[in-house]
Amino acid sequence: MPNFCTKCGAQVDPNGAFCPQCGNPLKAAAQAQPVQPQAPAIALGYSSRVNDPEILAAMKKNRNAGLVFSCIIIPMPLIGFVIYALASGKMEVGEAARNGVIVSCVFLVMAVISAICQKMKKSYDAVVTNQKTEMVYRHKNDDGQERVTEYYTYVKLSDGKTKKIVEREGSMILAYNYLKVGDQFRYHPQFHFPYELYDKSKAPCIYCVSCMTKNPVAADRCTKCKIPLLK
Repeated sequence: MPNFCTKCGAQVDPNGAFCPQCGNPLKAAAQAQPVQPQAPAIALGYSSRVNDPEILAAMKKNRNAGLVFSCIIIPMPLIGFVIYALASGKMEVGEAARNGVIVSCVFLVMAVISAICQKMKKSYDAVVTNQKTEMVYRHKNDDGQERVTEYYTYVKLSDGKTKKIVEREGSMILAYNYLKVGDQFRYHPQFHFPYELYDKSKAPCIYCVSCMTKNPVAADRCTKCKIPLLK
């Protein structure tokens, strides 16, 4: 079966090195081997990107959005009580305003306590020693009790102390689903997703610390918000 030059189309000697018509190399393409892309190596250790300007800017934006949301929610009871009093006539406006102020103050105190508790949280390094689930009962206002599942992740801190991370059905189950027994990790309280594995090659994914999007382990930036991942 005759061979032809891939450049000019002239018939060529199958054993020749070059096309006699245009001089195009004939064996180079056949000898070239395709280069197989290799996945980038994932180094052991914790990321130095904790203070990356892009990550800090994203977290500041999230905090500002949370502050705006709180400023909208906190006065809502006061506004709601007053509107109810004016619309229904079943309550004096002054009484409605007092009740609304009380509930709004409760919301404000809860927001302040939550912010203080968040500020008091410290970063730590730990190893997961055990995980388990348990059915527990909690009180309800209507029929007395409700069964829910609690998820426990037991860890040993770098200073030798132990800690139990408790997560409850109905909330986000982060530690129990992401961490496994034997995993070494670092806890970052300032991030929405606070758990960073020491050996990320074992991770099912890399969560964005800001928007909590799941990303492939090989990814360098979040596929959604584009900020750097803790790699």
